[in-house]
Amino acid sequence: MRAEAKNRWRFEPNDLSTREALIIAFALLLIFGLFVAFGPDVNVKFGGLTTSTLVLFGYFVHDSRRYLRNPRFWILTASLLVLHLFLWITILTRVEKWGLLWFNVMVFELPVFWYLRSWPGLLD
Repeated sequence: MRAEAKNRWRFEPNDLSTREALIIAFALLLIFGLFVAFGPDVNVKFGGLTTSTLVLFGYFVHDSRRYLRNPRFWILTASLLVLHLFLWITILTRVEKWGLLWFNVMVFELPVFWYLRSWPGLLD
């Protein structure tokens, strides 16, 4: 019988500790409460921003596994996240009507992230 290697990127709900499960549940309740408090228009705009940003940066970090122990990578990622959120929040507060599918434009940010990550001397 072949032993399977444990993949650290695979999510196993059975391996969650009680503390981790409570943190996740609290974060979800907090986000849900904020969406309910601010109304349906904010749900589409900032709910979509939250979800799309999590997917975008989650994929970027997952794709950059070899840099995870490099502090410069985390500085780059945090800088990109701050710039990303600043620009998108500025856009969303100025636009009156926003469709959820319009967040697909974020896909064009990923090649820029990859280009900056591979910039000579930046993460070496």
